[in-house]
Amino acid sequence: EQAQAVHAVLRGQLAAATEQAARIPLLYGGSMSAANAAQLLAQPDIDGGLVGGASLKAEDFLQIIAAAQTNKA
Repeated sequence: EQAQAVHAVLRGQLAAATEQAARIPLLYGGSMSAANAAQLLAQPDIDGGLVGGASLKAEDFLQIIAAAQTNKA
């Protein structure tokens, strides 16, 4: 919820600056993991995120990919 609130403010600032705000992807800057990816990517103003150590574990990375495909299809 907190990440979405921050992203919504950023999206609003972009909207004030450009008509293309909706086309600019906003990425979650924390570490996205298998445990939080689905919840984060379900937010309307979070378009993606940084994947750190989770990318080193195939099972975790595949869960993040699945969450991205489900929420951004």
